[in-house]
Formats: sequence, C-alpha cells, structure tokens
Amino acid sequence: MTALTLSRDNARGAYLLTGADGTVLGSLVADRRWRHGETVSAAGSVPVHSEGMRRRAACAGDEHAPALRLDPAGTIVAGLPGARWEVTRDRGGFTGTLSGTGANGPVRIVVTAPAGGGGPLHADVQGDLPGWDLVVLTAAFGLLARRRADTMLTAALVSVATGGAGR
Repeated sequence: MTALTLSRDNARGAYLLTGADGTVLGSLVADRRWRHGETVSAAGSVPVHSEGMRRRAACAGDEHAPALRLDPAGTIVAGLPGARWEVTRDRGGFTGTLSGTGANGPVRIVVTAPAGGGGPLHADVQGDLPGWDLVVLTAAFGLLARRRADTMLTAALVSVATGGAGR
C-alpha cells in the first residue's frame, strides 16, 4: 500500500501530492468554483472538470471525451475495466473509493477529504495501476468539487429557509 497526502500550498494556490517520504509527486489547481482545474504529474499537465449540479462526476482530459471519468453512474479508467467509483459522506468528510481488477490483480484507491476544508486529504493506493497519480489527483479534485457543491447548496437552503436573514 502506498500512503499519500494532498496538502494545500497557499503560496502557489495548489494542492501538492506528496509521498510518505515527502517527495512531491504532483499538483492540483482549480478555479474558485471547482468546475475546472489542472493536474500536473508524471502524466504531464491534464485538465480536469466536474460535472452536474451536485458535481458527482470528475473527469480528466478532453471535456467532451475524457480519458478518465470517476462517476458512480459509469467509471472509465484505462487499464481497469469494470472499475467502480463510490463516494460516501459523513460528518468527518468525504471518502471516494475506486476499485477494480487490472492486468496485475486487484486495485483499490481510497481518497478522503475532511469536512469544512480543514486539514490535508489522504490517499491510499493498493495494487498496480499505471497512471495512478493522475487518478488520485482527479479523485481529490472530484471530492473537493463535491464538497464545494454541497456547501453552496446548504448555504442556499439556509438562505431560503431563513428568508435571507444573513444579509
């Protein structure tokens, strides 16, 4: 198992993906609304985007024909046919799990994002999957986009329920 951390680097405005030894393996930047972003890893620079009002899908590559798609309704990961992406939410935050069987056996990638934006994200990679760094960065983007969408939806509901009393 490979344990990774994604920490916010305020000087760069990016999340840095680091290994257990502190080596920087990639980065993730996004627009303010978490609709579009960019990952940089061994795969190079790859655009990412989130889809839907609740942002349940995260994609990497071309917006109209993504090379990587993490979506509970249909996941596409090269080298991992029949892959499944599941996201759970609890009081502690969001957890995204990608699982499937690749050419070299089972693969499982788990990424956790804390609630409320505090603290780093964590990722555990089990199995052999080429391009796993892009998958981890895209998964992190997806969870952060989903957290942002949920926060905005909650704010809108509170505003409606209170008649906009917070203005």
